[in-house]
Amino acid sequence: MSDVMINAADVAMLRRETGAGMMDCKKALTEAGGDRDKALEILRKKGQAAAEKRAERSAEEGVVAIVTSPDGSSAALAEVRCETDFVGRNEDFRGFAKDLAELVLNWSDANGKSVDDLSAQKFGGSTVGETLTNMIGKIGEKLEIARFAKLSGGHVGQYVHSDSKLGVLVALDGVTGSASEVQTLGRDLAMQVAASSPEFLTRDEVPADKINAETEIEKDRARQEGKPEPAVAKIAEGRVNKWLAGIVLLEQPFIKEPKMLVKDVVAATEKTVGKPIQVKSFVRFRVGA
Repeated sequence: MSDVMINAADVAMLRRETGAGMMDCKKALTEAGGDRDKALEILRKKGQAAAEKRAERSAEEGVVAIVTSPDGSSAALAEVRCETDFVGRNEDFRGFAKDLAELVLNWSDANGKSVDDLSAQKFGGSTVGETLTNMIGKIGEKLEIARFAKLSGGHVGQYVHSDSKLGVLVALDGVTGSASEVQTLGRDLAMQVAASSPEFLTRDEVPADKINAETEIEKDRARQEGKPEPAVAKIAEGRVNKWLAGIVLLEQPFIKEPKMLVKDVVAATEKTVGKPIQVKSFVRFRVGA
């Protein structure tokens, strides 16, 4: 079948279905003699071949996309990686990441699932994995879904850095986002997590063996500094508390007012809204980290 016999409407429809370029769709239809199903298979194989060819490459660039429910009680984020920052700024690539986060948000049992599980989910007329493969063929770089997460609560605060390479969610319980003070707290805590990268929410979450090991390190350091033995334990305790303040979110100095701790900011908001607030959980994604 010659080029002139390929209907432009068929080309446009195939492009909408696959995301492939107009010329690639036209070539596939030409090769398939105008048969849409055969053209789809040709494009699928092309994308698969491109994916296999690039499988060993390193994908360290990309974006983190966040989508929040209309009432702010749940949110999801997805990290999708690519090879170059140029592709990371591509609108189709960013749109895919956003659509992926939307899928996770609406996936009732997303928590605890793997990237393979996500890849098998229906996505448009195909699956997430097939769509990603087609994008690899279209864009010409290795693309991969790195990770995803979904948080729910009374209100979920969020923060995405301006370059879309860092995203944070913080779930609050006991309140909803109907109060502006709660919305502000959620965003402030998300910014806190983005800036300070805590490892734990509370001291109770820090493994005892981790604290014990750090205590012994600080005792040895105090002795090497020539501190008197009766003072070693107290010095070590103070240094361990300072260390904990760096890795525990609620114990950290608040980035907007370092004289206050994060837990003090939460308490102040509780007083303002007249309800107890529990910082339930947080998640922080930085591209490539």
